[in-house]
Amino acid sequence: MDTTGVNNLLRTMKKSWPGLFLHSANVANLSLRICTLLRLDEQDRETVIAGALLHDVGKMFVKREIIDKPGPLTKGEWTELKEHPLRGASIIEGMGVDTSLVEMVRYHHERWDGKGYEGLRGERIPWRARVIVLADAMDAMISLRPYRLPLKIYEALEEVYQGAGSQFDPKLVAALAEEPFWQTATYRDPARLERQIDNEKQWLAQLADSYITLSHPLVYAQSQWLDRLLVILWQFKGNAAGRGRQAERG
Repeated sequence: MDTTGVNNLLRTMKKSWPGLFLHSANVANLSLRICTLLRLDEQDRETVIAGALLHDVGKMFVKREIIDKPGPLTKGEWTELKEHPLRGASIIEGMGVDTSLVEMVRYHHERWDGKGYEGLRGERIPWRARVIVLADAMDAMISLRPYRLPLKIYEALEEVYQGAGSQFDPKLVAALAEEPFWQTATYRDPARLERQIDNEKQWLAQLADSYITLSHPLVYAQSQWLDRLLVILWQFKGNAAGRGRQAERG
């Protein structure tokens, strides 16, 4: 595998399109969480991480005015946007990467019900790609887009569970339900959120220890995620303080 070519792609993405790089890093971090929950071995985890980091590389060759368009896309614009998985897969295939990596990039917009970009259905979608599908959708839902506001984390998780068996692999979604990170209650209850923040700090420390440098995409993504949760907790406490002042006033 030509890691030099892959790393060059990531560096180019980070420099020319920081938002796409952050999204890719977030998807990789979420994908690693899934792989860890499924107890996959290190080789599988690293393969999935690489696929997640590169899943949207084809978007670098789509007109930015299409990606950033606040309104509905025309038929031609939609056709061009839908080509990005194939374009990305074609680019990395020429670098001598593993077939599974190409599959993750090519099939990250497939749906369990067969209504995705290329129409693959159910277990015909490579399992690693199914992980990327879920992580990609999750990050997209909680991120600001030109055409919509972000969902709250618990709202996005509700969408994930509702999409089991249609958009997402139902067995994969069922496995996630066992972990507090993927439970809606974690992000609706300040006490649970505080406990989760402690876990997230440990996860950040583990990533920093594993990848040595704080500039690694996963470390960067996790630090951003931790900041997001701290803001939510701060909002919880601010709202509680406001209600307390109102009660004192009668």
